[in-house]
Amino acid sequence: MKCANNSNAMVVSSMVYCGLVSGYQGENNTATPQNAAEAVYAALRGARKVYPAVCVYHTDWGCPKGGEPVGAYIASGSPEEILHEAEKLRRDLKQTTLSVGLPEVGVATIGFVATAHLPLLVVGDLWQKSAARLFAETGTYVSCGMAEVNGVIHISAEANPAFVQDLVTWKSIVETICREVGADAPSFSEVGFNYLKDEA
Repeated sequence: MKCANNSNAMVVSSMVYCGLVSGYQGENNTATPQNAAEAVYAALRGARKVYPAVCVYHTDWGCPKGGEPVGAYIASGSPEEILHEAEKLRRDLKQTTLSVGLPEVGVATIGFVATAHLPLLVVGDLWQKSAARLFAETGTYVSCGMAEVNGVIHISAEANPAFVQDLVTWKSIVETICREVGADAPSFSEVGFNYLKDEA
């Protein structure tokens, strides 16, 4: 189901998480949330403030402990401007995919935001452990992005319609993980899911 954009004048904002070009730090170096943020800032040519962040997914699928270092920024403008900027960034940093949640634009789903007050990689590690246990029980894994903004960890994600059919279960898992990692209760909203990727 596609959402329609009924207003060309609509101005929205969304947290966008983008990873690094493969090998950005060279063979002997390891990417960190801080230098990932610096790389994304450079790719955006200083147009946005970029925060140290991680994308958190299952360690069995190759995610480093605590999350994959990425840069996160708050995109604002019309949906078309946000998606154009994100797609250019995805291509510049040679990312296979990049997802962007926008109100009323994209495939209809739900998303959440929450905050936590532990160090970024600690929250990421706790999330991975809780999400892996719940995945074993339910068959649904909840990945997310986490950005450190002024000492507070902002956590967000959208249920990817390509992988999540049961939104009730997804929402329940998010609530459980947030509770287990000591995050504040999540806030849910309807959102449009935009999956930017290379054409097959």
